[in-house]
Amino acid sequence: MEDRSDNPNEPLRAAIFLDRDDTVNVNADLPEAAWEGVKWGDLLKPEYAILIDGAREALIALKQAGYALVVITNQGGLARGGGTTRDVEAVNDALRRKLNESSDGVFGEQLIDAWYFAPHHAEGVVPPYDCDHEWRKPNGGMIRAACEELGLDASKSWMIGDKQRDLDAGIDAGVPKEHTIQVGPRGSHADLMSAAEEILTEPEGSGSTVDAHPKIVPGTRVVLHSTDEAFIPMADQRTREMVEAVARGIAERTGIEVHELNIDERQIEVVLGVHKLAALAFMAQLRRDTNRWHERHFGVPLWSIDRDW
Repeated sequence: MEDRSDNPNEPLRAAIFLDRDDTVNVNADLPEAAWEGVKWGDLLKPEYAILIDGAREALIALKQAGYALVVITNQGGLARGGGTTRDVEAVNDALRRKLNESSDGVFGEQLIDAWYFAPHHAEGVVPPYDCDHEWRKPNGGMIRAACEELGLDASKSWMIGDKQRDLDAGIDAGVPKEHTIQVGPRGSHADLMSAAEEILTEPEGSGSTVDAHPKIVPGTRVVLHSTDEAFIPMADQRTREMVEAVARGIAERTGIEVHELNIDERQIEVVLGVHKLAALAFMAQLRRDTNRWHERHFGVPLWSIDRDW
């Protein structure tokens, strides 16, 4: 954790507080095998740590806008005897690795500043977690701890989660109600990408100290390349032509101006006339579309190797 003792006068930062399961990573749609031995919903198996489409790109844009990123998650499965703190950390580590892969070459540092979890549950059977606790959402204890330890200002921050208890935890800790966003089927926003778009286009005078207005500057450069150094994704001309055609097709459909497009056997580099979030979303769509094409024709994804159930 960050130590602020040497800089007591440093201004407090704004943060994005994030629920984990079904906000950052897939949870409700995991196969039954993910829940063997645990209560449904308590993800304690790192092999099922899968990012939601667009989550990484959204977090990169929020980080580059100046926000600290903090995950706060209830993990009552520990209180129920479904796993240990090591299991929770293993899932977090798996997500951390996926979030920090440099497959698009745009971000190389840790995206998430800190991970907090509450292992408690009033109906648990494993002491000392068999109780309610100020850290367990809808209580705001994890956020208050993060604010104190990381030098964050809840009043300038946002809370994003897929359940009302996530939003309530933010409000309990001092996050303004209008800065809470519910994502998913029951929420006001489809996913983390949609929530990030709202935050990054927040009107001036809203109280945030972050320069949260994405600039539309010609020349946002993004790169997509394989994370497997032993695999040359576009060794054949047909695949290279397909990737370029898909990229130009996405640009045409979305009205994004392509200033420059360079492609070789290992990567595609595109310069787009849009802000960073839109450019990252463009590349996320390109990755998905070309992976699907490559899987249909060759049985494996083009850019990355995710778990195939």
